[in-house]
Amino acid sequence: MADAKPVEAVEFTCGECGAVNRLPREKVLNLKSSPLCGRCDKPLLRAYDRFFDDLDPDSYIHPLDKETLDALKRIPGVATLLRSLIRHSFELATRLHHHANFVRVGPAQYPTLWAKFEHAGRCLGIKQLPELYVYQDPVPNAYTFGVDRYFVAVSTGCLELLDDDEILVVLAHELGHVHADHVLYKSAARVFGSVASTIIQATFGIGSLVVYPVQLALLRWDRASELSSDRAALLVVKNPFTVMRTLMKIAGGTRRYAGELGIDAFIEQADSFGKMQDEGPLGRYITIFQSLFRSHPFPIWRTKEVIDWVTTGNYLEILDGEYKVRALIATKPCPSCGNANRVEAMVCTHCGHQLVDEPTGEAAERAVREVREAAGVDEGGDDPMSRAWKEARGWYKRTFTLDGADDGPIVDGEPTRRTPDDPDGKVGKKDGP
Repeated sequence: MADAKPVEAVEFTCGECGAVNRLPREKVLNLKSSPLCGRCDKPLLRAYDRFFDDLDPDSYIHPLDKETLDALKRIPGVATLLRSLIRHSFELATRLHHHANFVRVGPAQYPTLWAKFEHAGRCLGIKQLPELYVYQDPVPNAYTFGVDRYFVAVSTGCLELLDDDEILVVLAHELGHVHADHVLYKSAARVFGSVASTIIQATFGIGSLVVYPVQLALLRWDRASELSSDRAALLVVKNPFTVMRTLMKIAGGTRRYAGELGIDAFIEQADSFGKMQDEGPLGRYITIFQSLFRSHPFPIWRTKEVIDWVTTGNYLEILDGEYKVRALIATKPCPSCGNANRVEAMVCTHCGHQLVDEPTGEAAERAVREVREAAGVDEGGDDPMSRAWKEARGWYKRTFTLDGADDGPIVDGEPTRRTPDDPDGKVGKKDGP
């Protein structure tokens, strides 16, 4: 954790001559070009103008993001559960909704916005961009969704409130989720709440023993993932003031009083917030808990984390070219687009193609058993938890699977379907000759 007292200057060693340079905090937070070494007069940040084609996301992932995602992945079968839940239900419906209701951005539609999107993608080395949509909503917001094919949506409120550089921050932030392989879990976090409440109601509250651990783990990670994507946005715009100004406007910006909004006062507020967090051991965890049910973490908290990364983290080192390179880690090619992905990636970060097949047969049964065992469900038992599990699984199959119903008995040589409107499967019966 960073010290409560703000850093006054950052010491940085020149990669050319080895001289230690002392950079004032204000200069580091308002970088517009690479500062020069005081001894050899060479650029201190040798990768400042470079695109990060080979950047491994581990170089900038926030520690809280890694910690909470590791905890989420330790829940047995959770990746399979979430991927199946979204793919077979929400992904197609959400994609159709966006395509039917929102404006899809491209070279011929909002070309300026598309050019910014392409620039952010090139900076992060994303070879194939997700679809981009603009939707009508006065609330400034943006999000990324998908399992097999990703798409990004940004509100008109965001475009109206922010200037060009700040809009680039928002687009780069969303592409940061793509670059860091966040999208499956981000999508799950968006939809799991409504599904969870339905399961709990259908099982008279007993299903909460299965649902709540996954839901809380998702929410906690979801907030932490925003801190990583803020870092990705910073690597695209390379000016911390611009990222913090974007957060300031989202927190309380207005066009009417835009001239009275000051970044220096906002940074002081973030420093003050940092001191409040450091007053006791529970400060950071209280912050996380309070933001669990928000769409994004507190903008002041995010601003403080940006300042900490710039002044005490490895941000300057990355701009000097010191970062993990994708080519030096184990990768596998995507069968759809051919681009390299880390071997543990579940979906291609370039085109969204699924890289890991869902388990079938014995593997699928094993995954189900792991989830049931984690939930304390007795296989084949008649205890309340087992009954709740069966009811929840039946509800899921009836509601979300492609066929929408359980197989019914054979009638005149034809299988019927039991549905909520036709519990006996009579409607599906074929008429005789």
